[in-house]
Amino acid sequence: MVEFLLAGLRFIFVILIYLFLWHALKLMYLELAPEYKRSRGTTGRPVLTVLETKNPGIKKGERYTLGENITIGRDRQNDIVINDFHISARHAVIVRRGEEWQLLDMNSTNGTYVNGRLLNGPVVLRPGDEVRLGGVTFKVGWEDASRSPFPYRTGATR
Repeated sequence: MVEFLLAGLRFIFVILIYLFLWHALKLMYLELAPEYKRSRGTTGRPVLTVLETKNPGIKKGERYTLGENITIGRDRQNDIVINDFHISARHAVIVRRGEEWQLLDMNSTNGTYVNGRLLNGPVVLRPGDEVRLGGVTFKVGWEDASRSPFPYRTGATR
């Protein structure tokens, strides 16, 4: 009878170990799943690439890697400086919200456009979006952080 009871307790103990392992693996999967899904499509951090420019200070093809909070404007205090009279001193800001980057117009005089539409509020940036500020048009893309010259830098690179 005692051997039968010990065998039952061993069986229950083994079941509990398997349940614990299953639960731990499930938690790890749920924790890593967003990174897995993101890595299949777009990896790394968003990048603004200059598509068109009427400004001699910015070259076509120039790239700006985005960090947590990036300000864009004519003022030298901004992360991305565009010396253009159509650009306000503090024209727009790109803010990271979780796994998304949002573009907000800072009540600029001439506005900020995404895919030809004037911004009326925050817009989540997606790969392929075109952002126009004054005479400069950027294309949104993603780069692999491991290929960046500054993979741990949180600000914009120039």
